[in-house]
Amino acid sequence: MRSDYVMHSFPNKVGFGAKEKLTPQNPPVTEHFLAPTDDVLGRDVAPDFTFAVWDANGKICILAKFSASFKIAYPSLGGEEHISVNVPEDAKVKGICGTFDREPLLELSWTGFQLFMAFTTVNPKEKQDTWELLSMELLYDTKNPLFDGATNVGKKIVRTLEDGLFATLYGKSYFCPSPDVIPMYSSDKEKVVLARMKDVHLQVYDVQMGKFSPFQRCSLVRIGGLPEPFAQDETVPIAVGSTLAVMSVLVVIGYALWRNLAARKTDYDNMA
Repeated sequence: MRSDYVMHSFPNKVGFGAKEKLTPQNPPVTEHFLAPTDDVLGRDVAPDFTFAVWDANGKICILAKFSASFKIAYPSLGGEEHISVNVPEDAKVKGICGTFDREPLLELSWTGFQLFMAFTTVNPKEKQDTWELLSMELLYDTKNPLFDGATNVGKKIVRTLEDGLFATLYGKSYFCPSPDVIPMYSSDKEKVVLARMKDVHLQVYDVQMGKFSPFQRCSLVRIGGLPEPFAQDETVPIAVGSTLAVMSVLVVIGYALWRNLAARKTDYDNMA
């Protein structure tokens, strides 16, 4: 999946580039201006099945791999209806590379939908630098035939309000088989969309040689489709414990045999 554009973002009031806290009263409003870039020799090759953004030098600056579905609620004559929309593997990719004065932005678009994922760095004094998801926005139009019988026809935008999603140490990638469901809200604070992501692998800073860096894993895994706490691999401790137990038994048996042979030798010497 290739990106042939670099997106230049100029925030209006509060944009993706701002580090102010996002609230329903303080939503991000962003204007996007796209400019084509020239093909570059020696361009990094993106891993298979990834969404990638390249800088002007042909180096990958954003690398993402995940599947996502959005359960969207909308009003109809018969009451509230829902549709489920999946991000296709061939979604068109655009984005902004992160620099010292602007935040990384990943945009995926497909027929009737646009998904924006903005990231930021966090630098608390007592911890190492980290990066995290600043905001995720979904744009769609209920004129789309998918929204059968919709009564609120028109363009819609929903966004996340939660801070600290996908928090990861700088220089590492983020990996999570099954993150928590992410709610997304309309401008009037109504929860409209539930985003479900699977097998998420992200890196938006310090991508080296077009590949993911060693990952920092979330604390959840998916078992039978349900998220469960990530259990550390107990195979090695069990194997080591079993080996030690067997060795202890062998030592005891060996000692018993030695005592038995020593006792027999003593009896034989006395008889002689």
